[in-house]
Amino acid sequence: MQINANYSVNGVPYDNKRKQNNIPQFSTECAVQENENINQYMAEPLVYVCDCYQKFNVVTGMPKSTFGDSFGYDMQKDISSHMTDFYAGKVSRDELNSYFEECCTSMRTYRTSQHQTSGTNEADNTQIVSEMYEVFAKENARAASQANYQEGKALNEKYYSDSHSDWTYYNSDYYYQCNETNAALRESVKQMIEKWDLDEIDCDKIEANSSLTLDGGFDFNSTWNFEFRNQAGRSSLAKESAIPPENFKMFFKEQVTSFTEDNKFNGNLKITIGENNYDLKVPFQTLRTGSEGEICNVWDLMEDYYPKSEDTSKVKNFLGNMSVFTRWYAYETRINDIFGDYEVSHKELS
Repeated sequence: MQINANYSVNGVPYDNKRKQNNIPQFSTECAVQENENINQYMAEPLVYVCDCYQKFNVVTGMPKSTFGDSFGYDMQKDISSHMTDFYAGKVSRDELNSYFEECCTSMRTYRTSQHQTSGTNEADNTQIVSEMYEVFAKENARAASQANYQEGKALNEKYYSDSHSDWTYYNSDYYYQCNETNAALRESVKQMIEKWDLDEIDCDKIEANSSLTLDGGFDFNSTWNFEFRNQAGRSSLAKESAIPPENFKMFFKEQVTSFTEDNKFNGNLKITIGENNYDLKVPFQTLRTGSEGEICNVWDLMEDYYPKSEDTSKVKNFLGNMSVFTRWYAYETRINDIFGDYEVSHKELS
């Protein structure tokens, strides 16, 4: 879809095609002088005609964030919707790439209409593409995490017929899809660099300096930790760089029903690795000495059941970083208040 660079006057939407596709629409009091196409429009000096002023060329400067006003806010919501549709299979990789370019062009057109850039300024165009990558990459991680959560929610209702939040779920398909989509977005950035003749943009640096990290970073594992360590308080990955086995799924349910005489109770752990399925009890125990009886390492639970093979080391490395625990453990140790890499030490917490 090509963005129409011509804005309307007195509140009439500037592009009916964008309206049909539910993409943010805006009007402006000033009309941008019409050109035959957007490339010609962006290459020429801008002349604005307003009701109260004669013709003039004024650039007031770019905002600190191109997503910091209503136009940017609505665009980010639309990007979020597109990423959700992408993980639902409703948007293809090629369509996502085209949409990235469309958003960059639309943002530049709008900022030009607001006299914030000439449209040809390299620094301004670099800011637009850089911030566009930041938002797309963040919404990619959020969409992957949400797709994983919804799948786990459906399994909880299937297995236990309840809507309690005492469960966690990990599907490595979303880990790999998140990584692949991030790489595709970086390719979209390269295409915009070539099209707009910009210097190199460092996507790693953008992610490292981003403020969009309260709910995890730009990767699947950190958003998973935020969801299930910090929010649900039931599972944790000690190292967020840990790489899961392919075709790996884990569903954990605390499922505290009753205590035995020695204060023992069980959770439930369902794991799929390739074609192999495991359904295990998770032995928890309330101890007078501390809370260490209410957390279990997933590899410790799996070790006696997983057959020795070529991929044993990879499975062990990942599951050795994963732990499951009770809500009471999260409350007692405040592990749900810890963000990023964190390896449990019972000496510290008992």
